[in-house]
Amino acid sequence: MSTADGNHGRGPRNSLSDERILVEALALVDEAGLEGLTTRALGRRLGVDSTAVYRHFRSKDELLSAMADRIVGSGSQPPASTDGDRSVRGQLRSSLLGLRRALLAHPAMTAIVVRRSPRGANPWAVTEHALGLLRRAGLSDQDAALAYQALLFYTLGHALLEAPYAALGPDQAAAELTARRLLSASLPASRYPNTAAVAPHLYGSLDEQFAHGLARLLDGLGLGAGDHAPITIPASGSPTGQSRA
Repeated sequence: MSTADGNHGRGPRNSLSDERILVEALALVDEAGLEGLTTRALGRRLGVDSTAVYRHFRSKDELLSAMADRIVGSGSQPPASTDGDRSVRGQLRSSLLGLRRALLAHPAMTAIVVRRSPRGANPWAVTEHALGLLRRAGLSDQDAALAYQALLFYTLGHALLEAPYAALGPDQAAAELTARRLLSASLPASRYPNTAAVAPHLYGSLDEQFAHGLARLLDGLGLGAGDHAPITIPASGSPTGQSRA
């Protein structure tokens, strides 16, 4: 019997809660993927009859929405290390780095979070915070809305493309990126001169790629005049720099 389907021990009577269900549901998806998230498997993990889950979440769809909300909320928690930049630019940067980190901590859920309309409080809290920062920086309401969406869509899109790498082990992910870089380098320079010229720099650290794009977006918005230092993200030993939660 796999870990995902195993009985993790029955909890004390009446110990089942929304919080406990969400914690175990995310752990189950991390181990077994979305296809492994069934009420029967979740019930085994929780040590309860599968029907008990429906007393907290009326359907799998409702459960997935709550899981997505929890992931976004976890991204609002400050990282272990921070540069202490409390400027508008610094706070926006921290918020977007946190969102990316949260999404890649549960790569099997990334597409669910990205593609679902917000149904919980956490996505709206993130939106409210970011819009407040942009308006405080002097952007008009329209420009604040457009700037926020540009930053958000960049972050979500980048995470969606990164998720398959985050789902791999660090060594396999590094090998995949290296293979892509070598393929680029193998193209005939006579036909693809520009690709051949930059091939050594393609498919490197995804942390660095995300950081570069985010910095250029923030520069373009005129945030933090004179503050164009590159964003650095502590490495975790994987090409994405993400640790699995």
